[in-house]
Amino acid sequence: MKIDLSPGEIQVIKIWAENNIHGGHWGDGDIIVPEEEIILNKLNSAENGKVDFTPNEARIILMWGNSSMGINTYEETTVIQKLNKIMEME
Repeated sequence: MKIDLSPGEIQVIKIWAENNIHGGHWGDGDIIVPEEEIILNKLNSAENGKVDFTPNEARIILMWGNSSMGINTYEETTVIQKLNKIMEME
């Protein structure tokens, strides 16, 4: 499902990814699984903020967010809402 993301929302997802991928989620080394790399490539090549995520990709991003968040910023809250809509389509 294609969603519109602001530059701030894209940055939030990248921060979540960074915290998880380089934070030792697969032990003490930096390992990126193919699905994570696909998500990051989609974010880096987003045209006008439009990104097409599958429900599984939305689930991965939400897992990143759940393990990275403290106080929810506006961008974090809106990203979560948009990703939850994708999950509802499943």
